This record gives sequence, structure tokens and C-alpha cells, in this order.
Amino acid sequence: MRRVILDVDVGCDDYLAILLFLHAEKLGLVKIEAITCASGNTSVDHVVRNTVRLLEITQRTDIPVFQGAHKPLLKHDQELSYFHGKDGLADLTYDKEPDLSIVRREHAAEALVNLVVNNPKEISLICLAPLTNIARSIKNNEKFASSLKDVWIMGGNYTKNDEKLLDIPVEFNFSYDPEAAYIVLSSLSNSVFILPWEATLKPSISLDWRYDILGGKTPALKLLTDVEKILYKDYRPIWQPCDAFIAFAFLDPEKHIVKLNKVNATVVTDNKNKGLLKIEQNKIGTDVVIIEDIHEEYFKDFLLNMSI
Repeated sequence: MRRVILDVDVGCDDYLAILLFLHAEKLGLVKIEAITCASGNTSVDHVVRNTVRLLEITQRTDIPVFQGAHKPLLKHDQELSYFHGKDGLADLTYDKEPDLSIVRREHAAEALVNLVVNNPKEISLICLAPLTNIARSIKNNEKFASSLKDVWIMGGNYTKNDEKLLDIPVEFNFSYDPEAAYIVLSSLSNSVFILPWEATLKPSISLDWRYDILGGKTPALKLLTDVEKILYKDYRPIWQPCDAFIAFAFLDPEKHIVKLNKVNATVVTDNKNKGLLKIEQNKIGTDVVIIEDIHEEYFKDFLLNMSI
């Protein structure tokens, strides 16, 4: 059984990724050691609230939750992403507020250090948010980075070693805190897997499939469906749950990853493209595995099995 910590900024795609891990835990594939929260899609206060609400719906409030970074390491023009609504989940109204008393007092960066350093080479870190919490843990404890088993990151842009990016200048997680992304990538020596923005555009799962086939068969999926019908109303007709793709890739890499590429990479921090994932031909960066595509049909099957 693989032990994991999820670092999140819940948003709807983080929400689905957590559901994938909860299902995988039922199957005996993983053990969720903790969920750490950072600002990104919304404020960290809303992230914590959304995380606890999901754990209450799924009756998994036994999982430790830690509040972390409320802003990036340095001040930037990049603001919180409000694609997911001001509260991260489309600003729905609820009958009751989540019970935040379950949130641990320890800061997320401290919790990460304690859990990882005390269990060297045993814990996989799943990074679904800007990397602020992770960078702080690295700076706070010199043993942290080397004690990780492996690291799986949703973030960055990766395109033929040039700056001809796709439909956004720089992917949000890396652009929100480029210094944190740089610190994390330059400090890691263990296995690093990155699913970049381009890979999230490869699957072509229609919103019709999302709403009519997957739908809202469980209380947790029902809430997510209500959220996504608002968020995708004026967006693209293709469903793009970015963080769920990296969660899926992690759960069975040999089966779920269709294409990967081993490269040496760094993160740009010194120009207008701050946060760009730059491929280094002269090997001055960190060796990483770029996940270029996941198996769309297996992903859909996993979700359908999860909803039973």
C-alpha cells in the first residue's frame, strides 16, 4: 500500500482528485496520511473549508487536515484563480457550515516535515496546488526533500523546449508561485513526475458524458456536478479535471500513463514567463518524468467504478 500526502487548493479538480484517492484507499491501493492546504484556486481559508466539507460528505473526517500558505513566497501580479468561483466551489449556498474543529493546529509546512522526515522514503507527495507549502518545508528542514519517496506534480507548461505555449501564458500553479516551483524542482533528487498543462488538454471527455453518464450518483459527485455545471457553462465543451489526471496517473502508472518523456528541467523565475517549465539540454536542471498523456477510457472506467 502506497502512503500519500495530498497538497491541495480545492477547486473542483482537486475535489475530484481527492475522491479518486478516497476510492483508491477503499481498494487498498493507498493510505492517505494527510491533506495539506494552500492558497491558489481560492484563499487558503476557503480551501480548508472545501476540504473539510468533502471529508464530511464522504465520512472521512479521520484524515488529518492542515492549513498552510495563505500567499506565495514573494509578492506577484498573479492573483488567486477565480475560475472556480470566489470560494473555489462556484459559490454555492449550503444548509450548514463544515466543522473546522477537525483541522489540526500545526502549520502544513511543519506537518509535511514531521510526516516525511519521520518516515523516510515511505511517503509519496501529490502536489495539486501552487508549491508554496512544499518549498517552505524544503527550506525549513534539509532532510525533507531527500526523505520523500517520490513527488507527483500537476503544473507547468512543457512544449518542445521553446516558449510557444498553448492557450495560457504560463500554467497557473507555477505562475502563482514561481519561486516555490523553482525551489521545489531544484531541490528534488528522488523520482519526480510532472503532468503539465498541455497533457490536461489531450483527453476529450465531453461534458455530456460528465453530466449524463458519470453524473452525480453519490452525494460527493452530486455537489461536484452542481459546481461544474456553473463553472463550465461558458467555458469549453470538453471536461478538463486537471488534478484528477495526475491522481489517476499515480494510482497505476504502467496502466494509466499512455506516454511519458524523461527530461532535464528548470523553472523560469527571471522574466515575463515566470513559472515556465524550461527543458534544459545541457543538464543543468533536475531530471523529471513528463506525463504527456493518460488513458482516457481507463480514466472514465475508474470514475464509473468509483461512483457505484
